[in-house]
Amino acid sequence: MQDRLAFTAKYWGDAAVVCRAVEGRPGPIVDQEFGEFATWTQANAFATRLNEGLEMNPAEAEQIITSAILRASELLRAADNREFAGGTRRSAPAGRAIRVQFILAELDLGVTFCRIVRCKASENTERLLRNARKAFFSAMHYVQRCELAPCDVEAITVRLVKLQEALQESLTQQESAMLAEGDGWADSV
Repeated sequence: MQDRLAFTAKYWGDAAVVCRAVEGRPGPIVDQEFGEFATWTQANAFATRLNEGLEMNPAEAEQIITSAILRASELLRAADNREFAGGTRRSAPAGRAIRVQFILAELDLGVTFCRIVRCKASENTERLLRNARKAFFSAMHYVQRCELAPCDVEAITVRLVKLQEALQESLTQQESAMLAEGDGWADSV
């Protein structure tokens, strides 16, 4: 039986990409032949069309993608467990690298939350901004408390600056909207 594969959209830095997932294999993996997309929505629409071309319904695609993600997690856990010898960690940097990747992903997600807020205000606006601020402060706390390689500090700092700018833009836009509402209220009185 041939391995089943499916496509999905993921963020990759500031762009979105289409990734390929093979059932039961670690993944998903960026499929560079499709290039980068300006938005995740565009990449997701492209991935959906690819899955439709494979005559795969969304539930099947999600199952394949999930199995690939779970397989990758299993391998990471197994590699992390091999670092323990007699109850002591032989290699702390590997665990630190995973934490750095988590912080970077959290900061990227914070920027995404700010973009969502700027596109369309909703009842979730406060929560999205609160989560973005929480990511910002968690990363700052991590950098201050942990001994990191210079490249990790630089990567986190770049993302911190992006998130700070995104938060400021979102808050400025939110304040402008509140002032506009206030002006409308004053005119109606």
